[in-house]
Amino acid sequence: MLVHAAAKRVRQMGKGARYLVDSPKNEGIVMALREIAAGKFSIEGKESENREEKRRLEMAKSERGKVTAKKTQTAARKTTVKKAAPKKTAKKLASKEGPVKIAGIKKEYLEGGNLCKVTFRLPSIAAPRAKSVCIVGDFNNWNIRGNRMKKLKNGDYCITLNLEPGREYQFRYFIDESKWENDWNADKYVQSPLGDSDNSVIVV
Repeated sequence: MLVHAAAKRVRQMGKGARYLVDSPKNEGIVMALREIAAGKFSIEGKESENREEKRRLEMAKSERGKVTAKKTQTAARKTTVKKAAPKKTAKKLASKEGPVKIAGIKKEYLEGGNLCKVTFRLPSIAAPRAKSVCIVGDFNNWNIRGNRMKKLKNGDYCITLNLEPGREYQFRYFIDESKWENDWNADKYVQSPLGDSDNSVIVV
C-alpha cells in the first residue's frame, strides 16, 4: 500500500502538483515518502474522495431519474386526455334529428317476429364527396344497384330494409360504383369468398 501510494504521489508531482512538505531539494520518491510520513498524502484519502464523488454522481443520477419519471407521468396524463376527446366529438357528430341519426345499425323487430326492420347508416366521413352509395349483400343477391341509399342533409347515407330474423347476412357498401366499404358497426366480419377482403355481417 505504501509503495502504491508513493508511486501515485510521484506521478502527481511529475505533472506539476505542489509539494506538501518543505524539502524541495529531495528527489520525487523521497518527497513522496516524506509527505506520506507527515500524513499529508494518503491513498486511502484519495479513495475516500473517489467514494464521495461516486456518491454525488449516484445522487445526481437519481435526481435525473425522478425528473424523467415526472415527465413520463405528465405525458401519460396528456395522452389519456387526448384519448378521451373522441367521446365529446362523437356527441357533436350526432344529428339534431335525434339518436336514430347516429351512424350504425338499428334493428327493430316487428310484431309477430316474422320480420326485422333494419336501418343501415353509413357516415359521411366514410364516403366523402360520394355521388351514390348502394348497400349490397345476401339480402339482394349482391345486386350492386339493387338498394340505393338515401343521402341525408348531414352527408350520411341511410336505408331501411325488412329482413328475416334468425339469419346472418353478409353485406358491404358500394360507393360511386367503384369503391367498397364495410360497416364500422357491423356485428362481425368474415372473409369474402373472393379472398381479398372482409365482408360486414349483421345478425338478425
